[in-house]
Amino acid sequence: MSDTIVNCTLGKTANVWFYGKEGLRIERRKFRNSIFVTGDEFDLDFLCSQLDLVNDIDVEREQGRSVYGSMDGLRIYVPFRWERDLIRKIRAIGSGRKFRIYNGLINGPLKFMSTSGLTMFETGSVYDHDPNIPALEIDVTYSGHHFVSASINNLMIEDEQDAVDIFMNLLPQSVFFIYGSFSGTSEFLRKASFQGSLRYSVKGGNSYSSYGQVHYNEPTLHIPGKICISASSFMYREGGLHGIMEISRISGLPPETVSMCTPGTAVSSMEIYEALKSGIMPITDKDDHEDVRSVEDFIRNDHGGFVMQPRPGVYRNVAEIDFSSMYPSIMHHFNLSPETINRNSGNKLPGENPYYALLAHGFIPQAIGNLLKRRLIYKNAKKWDEEYAMRDRVLKWLLLTSFGYTGFKNARFGKIEMHEAITSIGRWALERAMRICEEEGFTVIHGIVDSLFIQGNGSYSNVLRRIRDETSINIVMDGYYRWMVFLPARSGLGALNRYFGMKENGEFKVRGIAMRRGDYPEISSLAQEDALSLMSGFDPDLDMTELYSKYRALRNDYMNMNVTDDEIFRIRVRPSRYRSMYSVNGLQKSVMGYFEEEGREISPGESVYVVVNDYENRVFSQNGGRPDRKYYAEIMKRTFEPFDFAFESVVDSKPSRNLLDFFH
Repeated sequence: MSDTIVNCTLGKTANVWFYGKEGLRIERRKFRNSIFVTGDEFDLDFLCSQLDLVNDIDVEREQGRSVYGSMDGLRIYVPFRWERDLIRKIRAIGSGRKFRIYNGLINGPLKFMSTSGLTMFETGSVYDHDPNIPALEIDVTYSGHHFVSASINNLMIEDEQDAVDIFMNLLPQSVFFIYGSFSGTSEFLRKASFQGSLRYSVKGGNSYSSYGQVHYNEPTLHIPGKICISASSFMYREGGLHGIMEISRISGLPPETVSMCTPGTAVSSMEIYEALKSGIMPITDKDDHEDVRSVEDFIRNDHGGFVMQPRPGVYRNVAEIDFSSMYPSIMHHFNLSPETINRNSGNKLPGENPYYALLAHGFIPQAIGNLLKRRLIYKNAKKWDEEYAMRDRVLKWLLLTSFGYTGFKNARFGKIEMHEAITSIGRWALERAMRICEEEGFTVIHGIVDSLFIQGNGSYSNVLRRIRDETSINIVMDGYYRWMVFLPARSGLGALNRYFGMKENGEFKVRGIAMRRGDYPEISSLAQEDALSLMSGFDPDLDMTELYSKYRALRNDYMNMNVTDDEIFRIRVRPSRYRSMYSVNGLQKSVMGYFEEEGREISPGESVYVVVNDYENRVFSQNGGRPDRKYYAEIMKRTFEPFDFAFESVVDSKPSRNLLDFFH
């Protein structure tokens, strides 16, 4: 096996980690970091005079290139560790408006890898397997400070000293260190460090806001010389090590950084990586504001995706057709990029679109095209190899996010007009697809952004072919359902994202009900899984009286069950603010108070789990305890509502709403 780059860190030099036949080795390489500044000639001369007074900074007059073309300016060579302070001073010298800064505030290893023409986890072909790099996986459970068990590389160990010995023996041979529970693993490392030369560090967690929701990053563990990854991170949960390697490969980000980043950060990093490799400099402070326009123009163009509200009910023989990566495909096919979108010249975009796209091939279509190509390969290959399935899952999230970043005000390659043009084409494509379905003899039951649920006796192949030909976007048959239940919202109108149905092969598709949500207890998931299993025999065209009786019995069993496992009543609570900011003593504030009494402060966005023992008196527990009958009865009522509705739609008699005797 030839040596492959598995990591990169940045200090005074770039430290490139190689793994090969001889194991892990680290090479130190010089990295001449630079930023680029443009502005008025007089202002640039003044900036030069100020920079001449600073040691270890070199300035050269050069011509650089952004996505919009060539420009003259100053190439400023500065050690990476001083870059942020220098940018702050340049902003101050220019009063925050005289200079445009490029190539600044970029992840250091990414910047080094791209400008050096290097790739992490490089393979000869997109079909090649990832290099086999040794990893140590560990998950440890403690009750207080008392050791319960440890899983090390899937070996279950119940003696703490045995676990420490095995861990210390395997750690030197490993490159990746993958840990499960932070609290359990940190306690284990603390105890293991007493018995050997183990060193580790903890970086504190933080709360942050994204798309109107508050999230929490839990603390992370770091061992020198190891690539440390939390198994609870989103990227690792979705794609495992193969997913982490794939994103490192296409973005230039170190795997440890990948494991902690969001899909949005990953796709933004990929764009920056591709730009720097191509000699294009990303802007540091984006300030290309949208054009001034009338309110009427704004309302007419900024509509978002198209949605058709379903009529609640049970439908038989339903097909779901779905545009493949609709928005990224639109960006790629219609050549939409910040430098190509305009209102005056080029190709007129379809639909009620006020925008044109220039003919010159744009940067974003080029970058997105690479993602689309890779994912198409993985979607076909994942049928016979799980590694490709893992790569496919993470690329799906990057493609989903790539569209959202076009409208993000701080995205380096974003532009709001581009965002509007994409959604406008998306609306046109879905509306055109609906008309084609109707012309081919189908009824459209539900449509949302990039997918349609249709019913009828026409030719599916004709529908798909015509939609592809007329929209230039690929569309596929996503599933055929024997029956589908579209649920009502609280208003009585059809809910957009709450439905369930059974495919021809007996598999279920479920959206928006308790088993797909994180704010319901495990008992709700168990109840709905059992209800779905029973509904394998559901058929809207047959007499459902007997099946309905079985469902009533199942429902009553759950409503009147004896509690044997209190932990299935644990509810996830995720507060969105600090406790002092809550004015009402609801569940979130009460649970935070309970944990404060236990000596633990809960941060906004952090998830904790409790059993509600007495909601009225705000009594909770972490490890079971008898649940509050009245509180959980209301939850179970909501749990069974989707299935009550399905049977009400096909059976004359209604299910009882009596919730008494929930527990003996």
